[in-house]
Amino acid sequence: MLLVEGSKDTVVLGTNKKGAKIDESPEMEVLLDYDYWVDGHKVTCGEFKSVIDESVVENRIDCGPDSLPVVNVTFFDAVLFANEKSKTENLDTVYEYSSAEFDKDGRCVNLAGLSFHLNRKGFRLPTEAEWVKVASQKDKCLDCFEREKEYVNDYKGIFKNEVMINYAGASSTNDVDERIIKGGASSSLYSRGGTYPVSPSTYDDYIGFRLAIGVIPDAVFLDQGGKIVNSPVKVVSSVLKLWDYTKTSKVKLVFKNEATGNLNYIDYDNESKVVELVDSVPAYHPDISPDGSKVAYCTGIEGLDRKSQVYVRNLDDGNSGIVKLDVESAAIPRWNVLENGDTVITYVTGAGNNSSVKSFKSMSTWQVPFANGKFGKPVKLFDGSYHGGVSEDGRLAVTGSKILRANVNGKETVWYNGEQACNVSLSRDFSKRTSFLDFHSATGEKFVGDNYKVHEILFVADSTGNLIQYVKAPYGYAFDHPEWVTGRVNENIVATLANADGAHSKIVLVHLADSSITYLVEGDELWHPCLWIQGKTKALSSSSAFVERSELSSSSEEIASNSSSSRNDEKSSSSSSENLVEKFVLDEDSAGFYVKNNEFQEAHWSYKMELVWTYWDSADVVILGSSRPQHGIIPALFSDQFFVVNLASAHGNLHSSYYMAVNYVLPHYKKLKYIIIEIALDRLWLTKQNSFFYLKSPEIKGYVYDANHDFWKSGVPEGLLEYTQNVPKVSSYSANLTERGYMPLSGCSNWRSSVYAERDIAWLDTGRVRLEETLGYLAEIIQLAKEKNIKVVGVEMPLNPNYKNVNAYGKYGLRNSDAPQIIDRINALAEKYSNFTFFDQHKMGEHDYLNGMNYDDDHLCRAGAEQMTHRLDSLLKTYIIARKI
Repeated sequence: MLLVEGSKDTVVLGTNKKGAKIDESPEMEVLLDYDYWVDGHKVTCGEFKSVIDESVVENRIDCGPDSLPVVNVTFFDAVLFANEKSKTENLDTVYEYSSAEFDKDGRCVNLAGLSFHLNRKGFRLPTEAEWVKVASQKDKCLDCFEREKEYVNDYKGIFKNEVMINYAGASSTNDVDERIIKGGASSSLYSRGGTYPVSPSTYDDYIGFRLAIGVIPDAVFLDQGGKIVNSPVKVVSSVLKLWDYTKTSKVKLVFKNEATGNLNYIDYDNESKVVELVDSVPAYHPDISPDGSKVAYCTGIEGLDRKSQVYVRNLDDGNSGIVKLDVESAAIPRWNVLENGDTVITYVTGAGNNSSVKSFKSMSTWQVPFANGKFGKPVKLFDGSYHGGVSEDGRLAVTGSKILRANVNGKETVWYNGEQACNVSLSRDFSKRTSFLDFHSATGEKFVGDNYKVHEILFVADSTGNLIQYVKAPYGYAFDHPEWVTGRVNENIVATLANADGAHSKIVLVHLADSSITYLVEGDELWHPCLWIQGKTKALSSSSAFVERSELSSSSEEIASNSSSSRNDEKSSSSSSENLVEKFVLDEDSAGFYVKNNEFQEAHWSYKMELVWTYWDSADVVILGSSRPQHGIIPALFSDQFFVVNLASAHGNLHSSYYMAVNYVLPHYKKLKYIIIEIALDRLWLTKQNSFFYLKSPEIKGYVYDANHDFWKSGVPEGLLEYTQNVPKVSSYSANLTERGYMPLSGCSNWRSSVYAERDIAWLDTGRVRLEETLGYLAEIIQLAKEKNIKVVGVEMPLNPNYKNVNAYGKYGLRNSDAPQIIDRINALAEKYSNFTFFDQHKMGEHDYLNGMNYDDDHLCRAGAEQMTHRLDSLLKTYIIARKI
């Protein structure tokens, strides 16, 4: 490894070049005043395999020759390698996570609860600033700009035009969960990525990594809004990861950030960003209102005998709607909805030590209505401070600090044999369960059957006070501040975890159904979490062919048995979507769940599936293909006689178009008259083995569920669209919905004069079997469409015309001299099938898509997309005229 010494010299991240990407500008100067070590070369395959053996990954990744840089690994693989290398040299591990998930090839595709600690001395990925500092010194990094790009440690964020000291990246991920890749051939020092966003589960044959080692003192971050953050609160689990425990994307978390003194708020349905609720008074014990719009909190804290005040404020980015309860003292507010429908807040006059009856009775429990942003008149419920909660019917109230007291049907009692208990919380459902912590009491140790430390065990008692369950804290941590979660799933408790030093560094979700623990948030000192989950509105039923009840509740893990390697097995037979018969309830674990990790392709396809179920009974023109038509054909610009939906998606190929056509479009689009399908000659080497649906759909619940129900050939289920809409998606791609699938690219440029093919231009010499397969998909789509009297337009999108000067048909190869024979094959299909037309807009580079119509070498910007759309519109009109004649 190479030593890089700290200095007062700055390095520059980003650029001030006109037209630069928004996340690569402006220039930002960074001063790194600490020493660190960095690998003199990228990690090789041999080094990777020597550390990551079968004890870490069951099936070792086949990464190539030992002497070459390791590629085709994910960011998560690099993290595992860094941790394992730290262990081999008896160093601290920089990265923490709760569990790991691997794909069938042994790549790590998810590390749940991943966080990093730059104050630890261990192996890690270099920060972007560290990488740029090394790459700026030619004698330090000889291979920084060779073929492979490299992962760095940072989340991708934005820059500021100022000097940052010990900058370590964004404080949290953006909504696309992007990572930064640096270097590589033909890259500039400021470049941060590739053509498409790079997620931590992305792998490709041009992405590798190197390691660094060294503590970063006083690391500074920028949040996604550009604000400087010294003690970042990191969101380490998305709403998608919480779906199994929440069954909705409507999830909100509020907690006390003790490092800043303010409440923090996360709306998981709104990009999971952390919002600080600045207040002029101390804020503790927050509780979110039943509708999720407001939060109540108090200025006092459990266990301290002092006066407190209760406030309510709106749960938003501003300081709005703040009102104070005008009483002498009020603490530990808890929202309730009474049996008559009224919304109230229960509070206590004090939350001090309740060990003695006298001190307990010196406090009392009250209830106050809250409506239209105002408090009503308080009503006393009990003598005694029952700040652990009061049931909706008022028949059970509980409290702790330091004895577990209860009021059952108006009678006071003491539970847990009078032993010390605290952090008491009453569930807000019919079960009336009570959770609490203790100080390793005799009663608890007898129930657990073993010794344990203070707050190491979270206990749950039934409505009579009998212990029924316990959950142990993760190794090295203790629980604090547990509270029952509201909402549609009544098996969740949210809590903080305190480390060996007593710092409350994590907020976790405890799922009682399986005693699992999911990391939610990490920071320096986090207190008093409250997690709100939207309750159920109504049960969605569906109308479809009769299916046995046991089949409908099939596990999301089941694999579609009808998915075989042959195209015939993937093909749907013709069916009517109007045969609606027996009723059944859709499985909310699987229906419409077309994402797993919200990785780039998954996220795009999940929006496409929402479009599928939105327009299946109205669209008469469907567009299929890759990102080229996705960005290059605009449904809204077609004439009024056409209703167009664009189902093309990033990385799509002829197999993915085939999969969509035969399983979703042809069986269900009852008004369909035209299919516009991209052919892309330079990408015809991409077969089934390269298709999203072959690689990923067998692992994603929604596609498996569809396949196991024959893709709903006997009727589109009522409620399927609603389930698809409710699954959390990446908001950056929401234009898919507003533009009926078209995704505009910002900015137009000129065709580059100097271009090169990124793939082998001679692939046809050895890839004729691939060509036969891909053209076979096209032929079958045409044949199936002909049976339904549907026209198919095969479109070739325009590419940089300057490829012709380097004997490359396009970005992904193929010699210009090879293209005519393929074009002849496609034209032969047009001669064979009267319903097929080849609409070639590339024309071997001799097209009229001029400078200013393109975004890059193989995508059109808005101006070019308008020209393409108008020409397709005119073509479809000729079909109408021909039919009339």
